[in-house]
Amino acid sequence: MRRKRFPDILYNPISMVGAGIATVSFVMIVFLMLVDIVTAAPAPYLGIITFILLPAILILGLIIVSVGVLAERRRRHRMTGIEKPPLPRIDLNEPRQRTAFFFFSTGTIVLLLFSAVGSYRAFEFTESVQFCGTLCHEVMNPEYTTYRHSPHARVRCVDCHVGSGASWYVRSKLSGVYQIYAALFDKYPRPIPTPIKNLRPARETCEECHWPGAFLGEKRITKEYFLSDSGNSAWTLDMLLKIGSGTVAEEPRPGVHWHVSNTIVKYIATDSILQVLPWVSLEQPGKKPIIYVSEENPISDEQMREAKVATVDCMDCHNRPTHIIRNPTDAVNAAMAKGSINPTLPLAKKISVQALIPNYTSEETAFDSIGIQLREYYQQNYPQIFTSRKGDIESAVTALKAIYQENFFPYMRVDWRAYRNNIGHHNTAGCFRCHDGKHKSSDGRVISNDCQTCHVILAQGRSLAREANLFGLPFQHPADVGDAWKTTLCSDCHDGTQ
Repeated sequence: MRRKRFPDILYNPISMVGAGIATVSFVMIVFLMLVDIVTAAPAPYLGIITFILLPAILILGLIIVSVGVLAERRRRHRMTGIEKPPLPRIDLNEPRQRTAFFFFSTGTIVLLLFSAVGSYRAFEFTESVQFCGTLCHEVMNPEYTTYRHSPHARVRCVDCHVGSGASWYVRSKLSGVYQIYAALFDKYPRPIPTPIKNLRPARETCEECHWPGAFLGEKRITKEYFLSDSGNSAWTLDMLLKIGSGTVAEEPRPGVHWHVSNTIVKYIATDSILQVLPWVSLEQPGKKPIIYVSEENPISDEQMREAKVATVDCMDCHNRPTHIIRNPTDAVNAAMAKGSINPTLPLAKKISVQALIPNYTSEETAFDSIGIQLREYYQQNYPQIFTSRKGDIESAVTALKAIYQENFFPYMRVDWRAYRNNIGHHNTAGCFRCHDGKHKSSDGRVISNDCQTCHVILAQGRSLAREANLFGLPFQHPADVGDAWKTTLCSDCHDGTQ
């Protein structure tokens, strides 16, 4: 009869099953780790299986082995009626014991080695962009898609959403447990509401790279617009944006970043998406705070009692620094400026924007409808152009499909209407949430909405040889609206569909 290499008590059905589970899991871990090493771009689920799922099954197998040993001791005790068999003793003078000890020690060392490597790889994988963006395809598709086309496309998600330090790492993983549950059992809202609650303060994440004192002087910005007339008339706005913080004595005119530099700006929002700010406080060193209250949307005493006073930080203006959802107007303007939609196609701006506006039920439906709308429009209204310039029309269709794929997500009900971008004030209230000319203090001071407060218009208009003035030009509206633009906020008329 063949001698057993391990203690007799281990040879029971439960422990054998556990040993089998542990052995198979270990072999699969080794194999998949080798696959992970030799594969240039492994699938996201490979990391989940290799470094999280299989190690958990391996540990479960070892636990089952221990349970089997205890159950076997109880069984033998019941059958014999004598004292429970003692647990195995280690006596290295016995060859059988030495063999068992050798196998156990070697297995333990190998297990610890692979556990160390696996634990690190599990940590590394759960911190990766691949894990954040591709694990839950449908749920995270808007964020992952817009991230890949953003200014932060080479910055890891965790660098902004988690940051450094153990406390926020633990918080993020605990939050992730609920997110996994919500994704598995379809318990998440569509769209996911913003702003995200309990987000780490921007001072601890954003300012690792961007801090107020780093912004000085002005930044030149050139915006290319196309009007919705038959000729898609081009209109260029060339301006300097005052981005300074006022923290340097030599800076002649501080810019927009003074809000988060040597002053403290506080506000009260009366809506969940932080678009209505009826109460604003300005606190400067050595000065009495100035309280501004909106005349148009005054805050009630009850609202004041229940209100949460928030301090302005980066995210109050840069609320979508990475996951940028462009509206149809801005997206089509950009496509026409770079030539992917030919500006010489009659009414290309208007028909392109109109093709993007409907709430399509799926991406496939949107692609079909966009193509049909453009082709039928030119076939019915410009038959000669439809015949002679099919290439330009098909290029426009392709460009619009790309715009849709990058900015519209039907499954999650996400587009520019779901998430407002607070940078600027053209298509959303943005800066005008406070700078609307209607927030006044008790002594009559007003939060200004004068264009020159934040930017200097160098040149504007249709002609390539535009009048330029380094001291700044008064704003000129591309369409003849008289003086209406002086008393009406841009976002009152512009909603991303013109």
